[in-house]
Amino acid sequence: MMKKSKYILRFLFLSAVMAFVIGGCDVLDTEDKEYVESEKTIAGNWKIIEAYRNDVEITDLMDFSQFRVSFNADNSYTIENYLPFIVSDNGSWDLDDPQYPFKILFTVDGEAETLISDLNFPIVDGTRQIGLTFSPGCHSNQYTYILEEVSN
Repeated sequence: MMKKSKYILRFLFLSAVMAFVIGGCDVLDTEDKEYVESEKTIAGNWKIIEAYRNDVEITDLMDFSQFRVSFNADNSYTIENYLPFIVSDNGSWDLDDPQYPFKILFTVDGEAETLISDLNFPIVDGTRQIGLTFSPGCHSNQYTYILEEVSN
């Protein structure tokens, strides 16, 4: 008789566990719901925190601390303290895709040509960064700048 009650207790226990498992499963209702990735914005003032030429770090070889690029909400940009950069003067910017940007497009004021840079937009240690990769002039030199937003 002891064995029979032992099996009944096991059966009841397993039944209760199964009831919780089955009853605890929520079904994700995706009908009539649209999930949209938010648009990315790079509006703000940015400084260079790392610089590479042809994959060799050059951050300590030049003073990058004074360079600033300001991406304004109206899609204009300004450059302060020019360094080798994809553009040499102020103008307008745009992203290839506002939700999933992989390229940034620059147009210098008064010029028709659009210059394109690869764009990385990671969050590193809780801080948004921008990675730009481009070749200014000489195509055998490729620069990558890692920028971080600054408050001024």
